Amino acid sequence: MKHIFIVNPYAGSMTFANNLRQQLESMDGLEYFLFNSRYTGNETELVEKILHFFPEEKLRIYACGGSGTFRNVLEGVGENPNVELAFYPCGMTNDFLKCFSSADRRRFLDIRELITGDVLLLDSILTNHGRAMNTFSCGIDANMLGSIADQHPVRRVGIQIPYSFYAFRSLVALKKTNMRVRVEGQNLDGYYDEIVWANGRCLGGSLYMTKDYRPDDGLANYILVPSRGRVAFVAILFMLLTQNTDYVNRRARIGTSEKFFISRADKGTITANLDGETIQAAGEWEMEIRPDSVRFVVPRGVHLS
Repeated sequence: MKHIFIVNPYAGSMTFANNLRQQLESMDGLEYFLFNSRYTGNETELVEKILHFFPEEKLRIYACGGSGTFRNVLEGVGENPNVELAFYPCGMTNDFLKCFSSADRRRFLDIRELITGDVLLLDSILTNHGRAMNTFSCGIDANMLGSIADQHPVRRVGIQIPYSFYAFRSLVALKKTNMRVRVEGQNLDGYYDEIVWANGRCLGGSLYMTKDYRPDDGLANYILVPSRGRVAFVAILFMLLTQNTDYVNRRARIGTSEKFFISRADKGTITANLDGETIQAAGEWEMEIRPDSVRFVVPRGVHLS
């Protein structure tokens, strides 16, 4: 098996990429290739070229960066049965790993644990505009990411982004959006401030979706937050932060499904957040859970919490 490391050198500290290379060079007998990404989305291109170059090889590919890096690598891997996919977390949130206990999450920070790790078969999200492992969402969080991308279009080492400023600006600019939603044969059309369809447990580092989640059960959890004003929206965000799911259940539409369809009533563009990457597309978004589609690498003995 070949070990392929796709590194976002702009994630984490300025010395992250160099430190990783030094660790790998110190491991005797490890056959590996390391590639640095140069811009957002370059990870996908690199993986596609690697798979073309090693069409029949068994590969373990490591996404070294944050949630967006992992998503972009997944986009390139697709559902290739010859690839095992590892996440070496160096970003700010690393949301998908919240599916594991805090003690187990720390083990993902040891690259040796991933190199010698086991594999779990996990679900992923497939949309008509790209893949995700953790969440699809649209609303205030996607608008915030879009604003950040507009202001900081070029990756820079050590960039400091005032997330609180962009969150406040997105909240002030919050507008009611009339959405068309189809799920499990139901039409749940209405005005929503936030829509989330989650394979994982957590969004944005600290917003926990529901108590019942399993990224290996063939289902996704959805949360539809109706437009009731900024104060009501902030209240729901606070309850998600504190994991008060009973409160959220009473004030939002929550359920599970295998597929999910949304569009704007005015047929306008939807700005979506796929695992930290912003994608804009008009028309209907079609989503489905792909069961057992990712051979996800975990440290030995680690299981979903």
